[in-house]
Amino acid sequence: REAALRSVWEALAMGEERAVGNMDLSAFDWHSSHPVFGSPIHAILFGKLIVSADEESDTNELNNGFDDLINADDAERKSRLALLRFAMRCGADPHIVAPKQCDVSRWWGGERGGDKMKPIAFAGRSAFECLLAAKRSIKLRHQDTDDESDWTDELKAVDEAIEILSRPNCPVRTQPVVEEVLATWEAVLADVGSADVTIRVLPCVSLCGGAAGCATGASKDAASAEPTRGPSPAAGSSAAAKDNGSGASAPSEEVESEVVELHAHSVVLGCASSVLKAMLSQSGMREAAGRVIEVVGCPSKAVRLLLALVYTGAPPSGDEEAPSSATLIAALDLAHRWQLLHVVQLLATAAAGKLDASTVEATIDAALRLELTQLLASCRTFVASHAKEVRARYVAKGVVVPADPEGFAKGRAEIKRLLGLDAGGALAESAGSSGKRRRLMHM
Repeated sequence: REAALRSVWEALAMGEERAVGNMDLSAFDWHSSHPVFGSPIHAILFGKLIVSADEESDTNELNNGFDDLINADDAERKSRLALLRFAMRCGADPHIVAPKQCDVSRWWGGERGGDKMKPIAFAGRSAFECLLAAKRSIKLRHQDTDDESDWTDELKAVDEAIEILSRPNCPVRTQPVVEEVLATWEAVLADVGSADVTIRVLPCVSLCGGAAGCATGASKDAASAEPTRGPSPAAGSSAAAKDNGSGASAPSEEVESEVVELHAHSVVLGCASSVLKAMLSQSGMREAAGRVIEVVGCPSKAVRLLLALVYTGAPPSGDEEAPSSATLIAALDLAHRWQLLHVVQLLATAAAGKLDASTVEATIDAALRLELTQLLASCRTFVASHAKEVRARYVAKGVVVPADPEGFAKGRAEIKRLLGLDAGGALAESAGSSGKRRRLMHM
């Protein structure tokens, strides 16, 4: 067991994302500290902090083969940042301090005049503190007019790491599961012969008369979390679009023109959701009589994702690409309506990880509509830390760009508020200032 734990620490310090993802981490404590590696977050960001006497190298930055986020090449930086996201999802704490044994300092850019760079110390400091200190040290070198070195890539990587560590997490309680157990539940989901429920995904064109309506549709039970009674599946097809005030209930996905039928098991659905249990068991419910649940306006890939999360807690294993932000939010809407609470948590965490300037409006809109406070906090933090990038999508030549009729009204209004954009379309100014923009506050 001790050898296995040492391997985890070394893989973290080497930035081996795939190796760590394949390891048995059931005995690994993400809140632990190590006399050589610091905390798990220290290890991912800075590699091996202490080099023993027989390992010492004359070159400080090589650190005996253990690189770090700053010295790494592009491929390793991406791997370390992905590993950092994984560690945060596992509950790692960026505020755990490195033990006193890590009484060393580090600087960067030896071949670029590293002696001019202010070193950072690790002992008694958290990984977050060390990362911020590293940024200050590198930034001073980058701004030095006598220094011709370009530290743009290093600062970009550090900024991305800071963003990952500063994002509020949407924690989901997890337990280690043997891989064969997941494979068993994947097989159950794929076993159409034993399934007793059909989930019929209907294209909006069949009910709302065209592809344009499909972009604004939602599943037919969007108006409430209660099961649908009565014969008409079309009655609530646009309820969610009206609810968010924007004419859209989820990010735009490709329009599907054919009915897609998926299969599931009533006992699994009922155990996961009281709403689905009521649909499939109460007398007088159309779904209970026909064992068919109709969904309108939600892409089939989002419904597939939702079912995979219900059965296994993971995306479909056969998918080569990770779900897009649009798919995540469409699935999030449906999971919320069906009160699949653990699936909502999983999807909210994944949606927070997909935030960028092009997806934040739809994501913050969903967070407001569904009252997901942690996802909303993540969105607000993103807007505050990427104000320039986000503002560029809303302001052209000092004037706010008109709203997209297919956009997300609540999300757009919240972003305008965070950016300090007034109703008249100009940048809001602080009282008594002379043309200075309002300072953004982290929410």
